[in-house]
Amino acid sequence: MFKKLNHIGIGVRDVEQAAKLWTEVFGAKAKSPVTERDIKVVMIPIGDILVELIAPIGDQGVMAKFLEKRGEGIHHLCFEVDDIYSAMKELTAKGMELIDKEPREGAEGKIAFLHPKSTYGVLTEIVQVR
Repeated sequence: MFKKLNHIGIGVRDVEQAAKLWTEVFGAKAKSPVTERDIKVVMIPIGDILVELIAPIGDQGVMAKFLEKRGEGIHHLCFEVDDIYSAMKELTAKGMELIDKEPREGAEGKIAFLHPKSTYGVLTEIVQVR
């Protein structure tokens, strides 16, 4: 079902500052920032995997709450799937609790999240890349 690890999501307070670390210290090349609802995202390719830097816009929303509660750091793992609808159906049949009942649009395509209760405390995302 999972094709590969697509990206690791990291919650940060400032995507520009975080991207600077990844570009200047680690020599990576950051993609242009994208704004989605209440977050700002910068994707940074490292080999075949992306590092997704995510910062809240304002002090409301999921990422703002995450940073307030846990501070900066790893937020989620994302696995690529061929067909998100089939993957969601199969995961539900196997007893996984999904946060999203229907896929929604994300930075790279259709996404859905599995509840951390189902995955030993790890927020897990699946993505069907455009």
